[in-house]
Order: sequence, then structure tokens, then C-alpha cells
Amino acid sequence: MFAEAEAGETVIQTPSTALAEVLFSVSRDKEVRGVELSGTPEDARQALVGNGPVSVAPDGDETMIEYAEIVDEFSIHDGLIVASHLAQGTAAVITADGVIRDADVETVWD
Repeated sequence: MFAEAEAGETVIQTPSTALAEVLFSVSRDKEVRGVELSGTPEDARQALVGNGPVSVAPDGDETMIEYAEIVDEFSIHDGLIVASHLAQGTAAVITADGVIRDADVETVWD
């Protein structure tokens, strides 16, 4: 998926909530899902957003309108990710999260 985005074949948008989770993990964890983490949170942000294939989706009123509709179905974090997906009209959520997948939200993980 990231290779496709780097080649300009697809677009990856992330809500600021998901990017914040990545930066938090980089600041505290040594390994996530078998991947060794190194560098600083700013290094990770720069690699993903500054120089990478990811853009930060706007978190505006449209996201909050969608969130208000699904607030009872998800945790705050998952709900904001799904609400951003719905508000932006993206094709899918990049996640292995079973809760999101089981809620009939289109997901991809590869």
C-alpha cells in the first residue's frame, strides 16, 4: 500500500488521531508488531507526512458530524478514525483492527 502511494497510484490519508498514536508509540515503545522502532517522533512524522506518502486528513465539523452518529459503536480512537474515513469518503481504513472490520467498515491490511 505504501509503495503504491509513493508511486502516486493511491492516496493515504490519516486522521491526526492515528498519526498521534504512531508518534506516541515511537516515543515510548521499542517494538510494535515485530517492527523495531528507532528515531524520534519528529523523525517518524517527517518520514510519513513531510517526505512520505501520507497526508493528514482535515478534522473538521464533517468528522464530528460522522462521529456523533457512531459514538456508541467504538472507542474514542477507533470512532474518530472511522468518522474521518466516512467524512473524507475514503475507499477503506488501513487497519487490522477486528472491531472496525466487524462493524462492516471497509478495511485493508497489507
